Amino acid sequence: MKKMRKIALPVAVLLLGAGSAYATTAFKSQAVEQQGYFYDDLAPAEKCILTEKRCTTEVGPVCNWNDGSADHELFQISTGTSCVNQMFEIQ
Repeated sequence: MKKMRKIALPVAVLLLGAGSAYATTAFKSQAVEQQGYFYDDLAPAEKCILTEKRCTTEVGPVCNWNDGSADHELFQISTGTSCVNQMFEIQ
């Protein structure tokens, strides 16, 4: 019985560690993809304007959108007047 505990405990710890490492890696690789918003200070009511461009939360090159006259950096929306987290290009 004592010999079995000497073997089982290290094996259980090893399997628990490997499972945790896999779960962490799998969770980090799931980037959130969503519509980007740009902040327009001149807009009368809602300052965050929806675009048709989809971006991700996974860090990379900054997500930009051109409205025909200028490039705009895109953000996630918090409220109608608050564009918070910067979005990134989908890789």
